[in-house]
Amino acid sequence: WFDAVGEEHRACRERVALFDASSFAKFLLVGRDAEAALSWICANDVSQPPGRVVYTQMLNARGGIECDLTVTRLAPDTYYIVTGTGFATHDFSWIERNLPQDAEARLIDVTPAYAVLPVMGPRARDLLAQVTQDDVSNAAFPFGSWRTIGIAGAPVSALRVTYVGELGYELHVPTELALTVYEALLTAGKPLGLAHAGYRAIESLRLEKGYRAWGADIGPDHTPLEA
Repeated sequence: WFDAVGEEHRACRERVALFDASSFAKFLLVGRDAEAALSWICANDVSQPPGRVVYTQMLNARGGIECDLTVTRLAPDTYYIVTGTGFATHDFSWIERNLPQDAEARLIDVTPAYAVLPVMGPRARDLLAQVTQDDVSNAAFPFGSWRTIGIAGAPVSALRVTYVGELGYELHVPTELALTVYEALLTAGKPLGLAHAGYRAIESLRLEKGYRAWGADIGPDHTPLEA
């Protein structure tokens, strides 16, 4: 499979690639004290205005990295947390156990509710502009931000982030509408040289850019400074 992964890797670097990352774990933290609670357990500053995406770690008492994830503020009292495949149980438990006991904040696992279709590559914006009437220009949709856009009649939560080092967007789609959105992306992407790509390509792409993976490169024994 090495040559096949190489083709996927090149497609992402040179054109645009479509991934299926639906296995990412997704949580909502809701409640009046959501910001204060997350500020207590996140190493980065999550007190951002709605619409911002923050990459952060959650640290143990020794400063070691227990969770490595993104936190998106949807509303003053609502955060959307996205973490890696296979970490749902671990990260949900860590967050729930470390929320301040008196905080009015509730953690909800919404993983099955959303499919995730990342489009990544130098032509990712061209592809997105073909399937939505919303403004996806850099000025209107900068890096590290979240917007709801319409694709094929579906409300799609789009996060402008990347784990492969290219221009890209994570498209979080209600599961029942995922096939409709996928087919729209496929049709619009054909003239742009769209290719399907998988987790092996994500691995080589992120390694090439020096991005860390929790459980492989970093873990509870490493601090952010060491990472």
